[in-house]
Amino acid sequence: MPASIPLKLSEMKRLAAFAKREGVRAEVEFNGFIFRVAPDHSLAKNDGSEESELDRELAEFDRKHGYS
Repeated sequence: MPASIPLKLSEMKRLAAFAKREGVRAEVEFNGFIFRVAPDHSLAKNDGSEESELDRELAEFDRKHGYS
C-alpha cells in the first residue's frame, strides 16, 4: 500500500483552480506518486445540481486517504 502524500485538500483545490483558470495541466510529485489535475474541456454544462467530476474525484481521494 503506498504511503499517503503530504498534500492537503486545500492545496489540491488550489492546484485545481489554478489549472482551470490557466487552462493547463498541473502536476505534483511525491516519492514517485504523481497528483495531476487538468481543466475539463468538455462542452457539457454543469447546472449546479450535480457535482463536477473533479469534486467527485477529490471526495473519493479524501475518503480513501482519511481526510475529513
